[in-house]
Amino acid sequence: MPMPSLSDVKTHMNLEGINDFDALLLPLLNGAICRAENMTGRNFTQESKEGYEVMNAEVFKAVLMDVTTGFDSRQDNSEGTDNEAVNAS
Repeated sequence: MPMPSLSDVKTHMNLEGINDFDALLLPLLNGAICRAENMTGRNFTQESKEGYEVMNAEVFKAVLMDVTTGFDSRQDNSEGTDNEAVNAS
């Protein structure tokens, strides 16, 4: 299974056709893939002599969930606003 793409993330989050959040989702996706590599000890992004390692379905889904969690937990700390995400847990 290939690595998740921005399109996969948007489908998972029901954001198909909405491009407003792409600039936020891409860094979250890259970070989630990096965390998956660190946690599994596998190499999904750097080509080696043997090629890329294949991301299994469980890791693929975990990456999507990691992006979703990061997106849902974001805060708007822009100057002059009082908007802040509330963590209800």
